Amino acid sequence: MNEERLMIFIDGSNLFHGIRYLNIKIDYGRLIEFLRESRRLVRTYFYTAVPQDRDVRKGTPEWESLVRQKRFLDELALSGIKVKLAKLRKLPSGEFVEKEVDIMLATDMLSLAYQDAYDTAILVSGDSDFIYTVEDIQRIGKRVENATFKKTSSYNLRKACDRFILLDDFLDRFTYEEKPALYEEVGFWAKIKSLWKR
Repeated sequence: MNEERLMIFIDGSNLFHGIRYLNIKIDYGRLIEFLRESRRLVRTYFYTAVPQDRDVRKGTPEWESLVRQKRFLDELALSGIKVKLAKLRKLPSGEFVEKEVDIMLATDMLSLAYQDAYDTAILVSGDSDFIYTVEDIQRIGKRVENATFKKTSSYNLRKACDRFILLDDFLDRFTYEEKPALYEEVGFWAKIKSLWKR
């Protein structure tokens, strides 16, 4: 195994926009394996924001969505991914605004780089706000790779990173395939033929 120490930082919101645009479902275990290659994975972080329970009325579609989101995040955590949560802020208009996620991700990437916790970071995001973070990490001798979908990709972020991976080109490596139906309708004569073969 390659001794290059790797950490993966996933901007959940940014990734979600790419997934929704392509109408695909990600297998996060396979995505991590694809990005890891032969390197030694230290840890994967997943950053997102969720509303506070008190801001969502029970029994509404929004509540059901929150329950599904929490279940998904629990599954990620149980699979070994470190989930970092910020809270969505509810505006007087009733809309939710995501705050703190980018700064949490940037702070962790920088802090862990300065602690020499990794040699290479993979930033799964297309957000150009991370350019300064990337450049600061590179200044102390660390490598930063960028992986994202074309829809959410920033050209300037791609340029700033040491390597770019366009996820659109590798969908078969980490998306769920259509599962065949468990039960197939069998016609009357097919049933009879199968009885004759016994």
